[in-house]
Amino acid sequence: MSTYKMTSTTPSKTTRSIIIALFLLACFIFYLFYLTPPEFKYSTINLFKCPAAQGPVNNISTKTCLSVLKMQNLTCTGNITVDKPLMTTSASKPLTTAEKEEPDTILLIWMWPFGVGFGLGPCSSASNIHGCRLTDDRSLFNQAHGVMFHHRDISRDLSNMPKLPRPATQKWIWWNMESPSNSASNPQLKDLFNLTSSYRRDSDIPVPYGWLSEATEKEKNYTIPKKDKLICWVVSNYNPNFRRSQYFTELSKYITVDVHGRHFNKKINNDDYLNLMTSCKFYLSFENSIHKDYMTEKLFNPLAIGTVPVVIGPSRENYEQFIPSEAFIHVDDFPSPKELADHLKLMDQNDELYRQYFTWREHFVSKGASFGLDHACRICDHIRRNKHYKVAKDINSWYWG
Repeated sequence: MSTYKMTSTTPSKTTRSIIIALFLLACFIFYLFYLTPPEFKYSTINLFKCPAAQGPVNNISTKTCLSVLKMQNLTCTGNITVDKPLMTTSASKPLTTAEKEEPDTILLIWMWPFGVGFGLGPCSSASNIHGCRLTDDRSLFNQAHGVMFHHRDISRDLSNMPKLPRPATQKWIWWNMESPSNSASNPQLKDLFNLTSSYRRDSDIPVPYGWLSEATEKEKNYTIPKKDKLICWVVSNYNPNFRRSQYFTELSKYITVDVHGRHFNKKINNDDYLNLMTSCKFYLSFENSIHKDYMTEKLFNPLAIGTVPVVIGPSRENYEQFIPSEAFIHVDDFPSPKELADHLKLMDQNDELYRQYFTWREHFVSKGASFGLDHACRICDHIRRNKHYKVAKDINSWYWG
C-alpha cells in the first residue's frame, strides 16, 4: 500500500519537465503581452537610425549602416531609447530647414583676399549648399575642418601662416584666381596644402569666373539690346608689353574703338559700365595674360549683358570648352587686326549675320561667381563630401611649371 501511494503522489521526472516547460512558456507569454511596451510588440526595432534615408527601412547592422552612410557623407547615430513606433515600411522623417542648414562643417578663412573681406552669408542661400559654416575667427582653428588661404596674401617666409599644431584631419586649401603671370610662385608651398582651388578645371575644387547655365522659359525669350556703338573697351591695367595692348594699338588703325577706364582718364561706375556694354555691338574681352582656362569676367560679363566678346586669351579650342563657338570672336581667327576690323564692319552692316552670335541665348544664360563667397562655399562643400587623405605635392610645378 505504501509503495502505491508514493507512486501515485510523486510525479515522474518526465512529468516534472513538462510542468516546468509549461510554466516557463506561460511566463514568457505573460511578459510578452502584458509587460512589453506596446510600441515594441508589432515593430522591428532598429537601434541604429540612419538619418535622411528615403524609402522603406529594414533591419540592418551597424557595419552596413556606417558603410552606406560613409559613401553619402552622412552619419549613423545609436538610438537606445525609442520614443515612437518604428515601422519597417515607413519613410524616415524629412529633414527640417534648421537641420539642413546645421553648420556641421567649419571652414576658416585665414586671410581675406587682398585684405578685403567678403560677406560670410549662409551657403544655403548663396550656392544652395547645406551643412557649411564659414568663419574668420582664428580661435576656431582647432575645430575647423578646413582652412582657406589666399595665395597672393601668403607671406614669402610663411610668417603669417598658422603657428599652432595642425590637426591631423584638417585640410588646408590653396586658393588663387590670378593667372601665373600675375602671382609669384613660392618654393615653400611644397607639401604644405591638401587641396587646390582656382579657375583651372584641373584644380581639386575648380571655380571658374563664369559659366553658362540652362535658360528658363522666360530667359529663352531674349531680345538683343539696342546698339549705337560698334566696339568698346574698358581697361585700367594697361601695360604696353601686354599682347592685348599691342593688338589694340594695331586694331585702332583700322576701326574706331570707344575706350574707357583709368588708363584713358575716362573712369566709369557700375551703372555707366552696364549702359556702355549694352550699347556696344562688340566688346574687347582681352585678358591681361594668356593661360589655360584663364577666362575672366571680361568674357562672361559681355555675354550676360548682351554684347559679343572679341577675345584674346587661350586658344579657341579652350574657349569652346566653356562657351559655344558662335558666341564669340577670337582674334586668332583672322590673319591680322586689319582682317578682324573688316569683319566687324561687315557685321555692323548686316543685322542677320550679327544676330547669329546670339543664337546660344535660346538655350543658355551667362552666370558669374561671387568672388570669395562662392569659392568658400564650394570649398566647404568639397571637404564636407570628401574626407579622404589628399596632399597637393608640388603646387609650384603644377601651376607655374
